[in-house]
Amino acid sequence: MLDESESGLKNQKLDPALREMADDPTAPELLTVIIQTVDGLKDDDRRMVSTLRGTVKDDLYIINAFSADVPRSALNSLILSPRVVRIYNDSEIRGS
Repeated sequence: MLDESESGLKNQKLDPALREMADDPTAPELLTVIIQTVDGLKDDDRRMVSTLRGTVKDDLYIINAFSADVPRSALNSLILSPRVVRIYNDSEIRGS
């Protein structure tokens, strides 16, 4: 359970789709996300994701971010990291 300040971080750091998934027990357990950090992918980020039973996929250095597969339950831990600026759902985008 998140306290009030953690709930604020959740609203600030998770995109709307991930906020919904974080609280949805029917959402997939493994999520593909883009994690934007203060200064790009570092060894500490790799360790953090690994500790949370996730996998770093790609370094998105142009936007100071990386893509990763992480358990849905790891989202709360990720938002508490001072290195994490924002977390986006990495999904396919289609034009209309």
